[in-house]
Amino acid sequence: VLCSAISWSMGSGVVRPLVNSAETALTAAAFVYWPWDRAVPNSLPLALVFAALSCVIRPTSGALWLCAGLVLLFTRPHCISRTLYIVKCTLMVGIPAIASMLVIDRLGYKRWVFPPYQFYLFNVHEGLATWFGESPPLYHLYVSMPILFTSMLPFVLHGAYIAIARGYASAQPAVVAVAAMFVFSLVGHMEYRFLYPLLPIGFMYAAVSINSLVSTLPRGLDTGRKSSKDSMRAKTKRWRLWSVRNIIAYLLVTNVPASLYLNLVHQRGVVDVMAYLRSEAQNHLVEDIGFLMPCHSTPYYSHLHQPIPMWFLSCEPPLEKSALATHYWEANDFELDPVGFMHRIFDSKDSGVLDVVDQRYQPGQTRRKPSHLVTYECMADRIHSELVLLGYSECARFFNTHFNGDSRRKGDVVVYRRPLTATK
Repeated sequence: VLCSAISWSMGSGVVRPLVNSAETALTAAAFVYWPWDRAVPNSLPLALVFAALSCVIRPTSGALWLCAGLVLLFTRPHCISRTLYIVKCTLMVGIPAIASMLVIDRLGYKRWVFPPYQFYLFNVHEGLATWFGESPPLYHLYVSMPILFTSMLPFVLHGAYIAIARGYASAQPAVVAVAAMFVFSLVGHMEYRFLYPLLPIGFMYAAVSINSLVSTLPRGLDTGRKSSKDSMRAKTKRWRLWSVRNIIAYLLVTNVPASLYLNLVHQRGVVDVMAYLRSEAQNHLVEDIGFLMPCHSTPYYSHLHQPIPMWFLSCEPPLEKSALATHYWEANDFELDPVGFMHRIFDSKDSGVLDVVDQRYQPGQTRRKPSHLVTYECMADRIHSELVLLGYSECARFFNTHFNGDSRRKGDVVVYRRPLTATK
């Protein structure tokens, strides 16, 4: 619990993507009841309920539970009754879960779909996962793990080692985590958030490590054997480095400031701009909004809370690999030729106010010039003159970040406005 509360990943990362956070919470609950090293897995049904819920909301979680299930099946004791019990529980929970998933998706998509199969088609068969960025095969090993656990990683590795080598705790969670990480690495596109469900396992092993360090006395202090005062003093001094106070202080100093910075400062402009637009909309100063920035850069109606038409540049991937060469997406077109893009999509007649909330334009479709345009500073420098010619002027600017690895998202978030065309 302490490791989880201190971790920057829990304080800043997990709380952001709704589906990933729910998946992580349900996975942690399932791990609590999972029958690690138990001859009679009586708690398995309850664990499977939480596992099934995590798979329903995010089907890729099934890879983790497939690994956990195989480890459970092939661990001792091997007996027919135990195996049949595991299979029976899995079917009793799994079949209703799959049926529920099918019905929910039928209601949402208006047709029958099976998300795990769709995931396989898109990411594996068509190999289109790399549309979102291609990752090296060992990405999760040397990028995701250090990012997720940062200064806690040495404790995680040490805890896993003593669990396996000395029997301080069950080694099965480590086996499951490594196997799941391997499976997740088979897809060409990887992000560290995909490993959020493995955080509870890491925190458990970090706690095992810390507990072993603070509860074991150095040799010579607990055996009653004679030792020189200097030797005893040296051993005691070294051991104090691993006191509870020092370890907690180390984890606090290396995690809490990072979490506060990432929550309160880093990339705050994309949130602040939505608060500004919400306030303007409440005062009837906004007709519609366009986002000339990489897609999904800002929150959307979850922060606006107003029935204002909005659109952002499309970036949908193709559904077939054969369409990659000819596939069109607005975000790329705008980045390559922003001025030409605006000439092509903005209606020269500038027709009346849209009365459709969340208007779904087809990629490249002509649309009216919105009352407000939002972009990044790096792009504003390229299109400012054209925006002035179109009747826009800068009305607000919000600090976003001190650094950003994406060159398309550098600088402040800038809002442009033009005179309203109608009175609301």
